[in-house]
Amino acid sequence: MPIVFVHGVNTRNTEPGYDAGLLVITKFIQAHFAGVKFGGVALATLTPTFPYWGDLATRFTWDMASLPSGDIDALGPGVPDALRPIVGVIVDGLKDPATGSKQPLLTLARERGLPQSVDIVTDRLLRQAAPADADRVAEFVVAARRYAEANPNPAWMAGLATDEQLLNLFVNEVQKGAAPAGVNALGGGFGAIVGSLAAAGAQIKQAVATAAGTVLNRTGDFASTKLLAWHRKPLNATLGRFFGDIFVYLDGRGTKAAPGAIPTRLLNAFDAAKAAAPNEPLVIIGHSLGGVITFDLLSHFRTDLVVDLFVTVGSQVSHFEEMKRFKSSDPAVGPPNRAVTPANVRRWINVFDEVDIFSYACDKVFDRVLDFHYDTQTYTIKAHGAYFEQDRFYSRLRTRIDQLS
Repeated sequence: MPIVFVHGVNTRNTEPGYDAGLLVITKFIQAHFAGVKFGGVALATLTPTFPYWGDLATRFTWDMASLPSGDIDALGPGVPDALRPIVGVIVDGLKDPATGSKQPLLTLARERGLPQSVDIVTDRLLRQAAPADADRVAEFVVAARRYAEANPNPAWMAGLATDEQLLNLFVNEVQKGAAPAGVNALGGGFGAIVGSLAAAGAQIKQAVATAAGTVLNRTGDFASTKLLAWHRKPLNATLGRFFGDIFVYLDGRGTKAAPGAIPTRLLNAFDAAKAAAPNEPLVIIGHSLGGVITFDLLSHFRTDLVVDLFVTVGSQVSHFEEMKRFKSSDPAVGPPNRAVTPANVRRWINVFDEVDIFSYACDKVFDRVLDFHYDTQTYTIKAHGAYFEQDRFYSRLRTRIDQLS
């Protein structure tokens, strides 16, 4: 398989929605990468491989029992940790939280555009997808997000009164459309999705109502710094794994002669991808720390492995180079010069979003890299993983790829 996707930090295959999330990426790639050529050679195999290294990453012995808890949790009783950042953004984003929170998805769609509501509710749908339903849920998410991005303010929203009406009519509108090019046919339709989508919408509605009725009334500003503790548990889970995974990789990456567990697993995946399609271009997409690890491997561990396109998304490659943390980093290289992109990396596109606090630009640190500024149009915690869930990301990435070829 000539496309390899290397995941980043905070990725565990035991978490809900893992399989469905990979299918979403696969379907978007199949929809947008068809016909890509490098040096006149077509990329024919469009099913990416996803080497998994999360089981080798950091673990918390007491499951983050060190996080404080207490009265602040009572501000939003009944709101799951994973929903707290989402609820905060919804409530803070409504022009009139007291009224808008009664029908949050519909109100948000009217005030901020349909994609905002669709992204939120389909994210919950993905997280709750059972393994047996992963393919159909992923197919719906891809079709739903493509429709919402193409129709941000559809006329049919005008006469709606409830979130339930919004979701029911939205499914019907998505169903009317033909399957996007490269995406499997809709088959029996999305009728089975309606119940799951409604349940996700109801969960969000209840959480928003709970927060608006307690937190908002007590502080007057849901997103104020006074309520940082309310977000702290999900935020710390992300930050904790982010730094923990970095420490685990750096401590255990090994040497060129004796690579550690994570490098060995990924290098085996790269070699298998190349062997499966030896006459096709090799594309490696690295998200977050996945981009950092891949750069380390290509610049030191395997300088003989030629990669036709290296894509880093929401990654920290330049940040690590500034700290000289790569095996190949040369402490003598600095301004006004730039570090050299490895010769075995023929093309390199780096994608960042200024809202994503874990992403960095690269072209002021490295030569031969094309920086691509992309706006996920979402909130800080969500932004880091939002790229691969949006149709327009792949569309714009394809444009950049075609400009390189």
